[in-house]
Amino acid sequence: MRYRLLILIILLCAVMLPVSAETNIGHLHVPITSVQNAKELVQQSDFIVIGWMDSAHKSYPTGRSIPQGKIVNYTQTLHVNKVFKGASPRLLTVLSIGVEPLPDTSSSLNLTYTGPLGEGNYLVFLRKVKGSSLHSLTGLWQGVYPLYQGKTIALQGVGFADFNQLSLEEIEQKLKSLQPLAKSPKNRSRPASGFLACTSSQLLMT
Repeated sequence: MRYRLLILIILLCAVMLPVSAETNIGHLHVPITSVQNAKELVQQSDFIVIGWMDSAHKSYPTGRSIPQGKIVNYTQTLHVNKVFKGASPRLLTVLSIGVEPLPDTSSSLNLTYTGPLGEGNYLVFLRKVKGSSLHSLTGLWQGVYPLYQGKTIALQGVGFADFNQLSLEEIEQKLKSLQPLAKSPKNRSRPASGFLACTSSQLLMT
């Protein structure tokens, strides 16, 4: 009986370890590198989706700091409404990095340490965070485009003009134009099948 109990404890620990490892979100690395252009933004993203970002977020101390404050990881839930690339679930957990106390709005730190996004509808470009089931913005601010009155807004100074003032249909057309062509076995060019068209109603940012 004692040996059976010991085996049961070992099995339970083996099952719980991966979950515990993933919940150590403060130790996850959020890439803070930018991309060169819109084409690279598309290529480096695992998911390209439109969704509603919850304002609620959780913070996780990283144990690291800079002279201006402590570096913190944040998680938020993105409710996916339309998928352009990747087999995305309905809910995605987005990981971001920030500084506490929050820098002034004019601080250049905001370009690197984005912090959590405000509540609203966005076109977002996401890539997987190594060692977890989470995702982060590809290229930081380069990977987020708010939607207003059914069209995207490229953030001044950081967003790509390629994705400015696009409707849902225009987003899909733009992404297809930036997706590299794949060679078939007969060496004939054909569009790659990386983009999915999951229909949804037109989104407005409130």
